[in-house]
Amino acid sequence: MGHVLILTRNILSDGELQERLQYLNYEVFCSSSLFEYLIQNQTYPELMNHFQIIIFSETVSNAEINFLLPRFENKKNLLFRKVGEVSDSEELLTVKEVTTINLTMDSLREKLMNSKFLRSEQAGFRKAGIDTSFGQKIKIPEQMDQLNLSKLEEKVFNELYYSNGEVITREALCDKIWGTGVTNSHLSHLSSIVKKLRKKIEKMNLTEEAIKTVWGEGYQLSPDFYTE
Repeated sequence: MGHVLILTRNILSDGELQERLQYLNYEVFCSSSLFEYLIQNQTYPELMNHFQIIIFSETVSNAEINFLLPRFENKKNLLFRKVGEVSDSEELLTVKEVTTINLTMDSLREKLMNSKFLRSEQAGFRKAGIDTSFGQKIKIPEQMDQLNLSKLEEKVFNELYYSNGEVITREALCDKIWGTGVTNSHLSHLSSIVKKLRKKIEKMNLTEEAIKTVWGEGYQLSPDFYTE
């Protein structure tokens, strides 16, 4: 069962969409208060990480979606926009990285299922595992769960992993993790998180240092995490 969040200005307007999603065996939460929170605070609440799919209601404007998109950088292939049976496709082209759906069962079933497959491909490393210095395979998330990562440690790890081995600056990481700009406090806290992450991941016996510090640039995850 997948978990779907509908962001709306009026929860009464999306009753039919909820019913059809539930018919397709999705667990649905419809919220106007979360939408207002995102608009006013421009931060990503931890609660929203519980949902695999996020749908913007017809009551939400294109301008508002474009305004919020920077907060959804890690939710590519998970964002959808509910539209009417007939919509102005040219207008919707202004909303990047958002897939349109309507209330037809075919649209809901196929597009949401495609999203599931894309998400599975992105998380393929969790099934394949990673090589250790003993030639064994470490299964993720089983072994990662055993490390008892805090929520912030897990966020930092995910940001580093989905960079596909590229270096991420400390400033970019701070902005992605806290979403409130870069401060000396955040930079100091990030250093502490990375230090703790390194110690915990050392238990996996990787062939290289888990998180590399690239001086003057930022952090980079070990290639071991991408070994098939």
